[in-house]
Amino acid sequence: MTQSVTSPTQDLDALREILFGAEAARLEACMTANQSAASVDLRELERRVGERLDELTSRIATQQAETARLQQEHAEHVTQMLDQMLAQLGHRLDTLVTETRERLDGLQQRAAELERRKLNAADFGGTLATLGQRFAGGGDGAQQQLRAG
Repeated sequence: MTQSVTSPTQDLDALREILFGAEAARLEACMTANQSAASVDLRELERRVGERLDELTSRIATQQAETARLQQEHAEHVTQMLDQMLAQLGHRLDTLVTETRERLDGLQQRAAELERRKLNAADFGGTLATLGQRFAGGGDGAQQQLRAG
């Protein structure tokens, strides 16, 4: 008797073929091939999902950076506008203060002028009263001289 040297896997395959027939061996080989294909497909799917996640992560990071940049630009623009408005308000306030001081000075000058006129009118009235008294007093003396003479 001659014995051939075979591997345990070959012996198992031969035994299966004897016990279950060629159909079982074919189904098992098909299942193994399907499992291998499924494993390859799963690795490919995982790779593609990983690539897609990386792409989405990159896009989100880019969008976040763009959003941050736009927010910064907007904040700078708003700050610039507020600075301009504050400068304009400050200028307008300075103008109003200056105009108010000028008008107050004008009113003070006008009040001083009116006070001088009032004093001049009072002096003039006093002078007229004095003159009126002199003429009134002097007129009586002139009438008395005419009567005496």
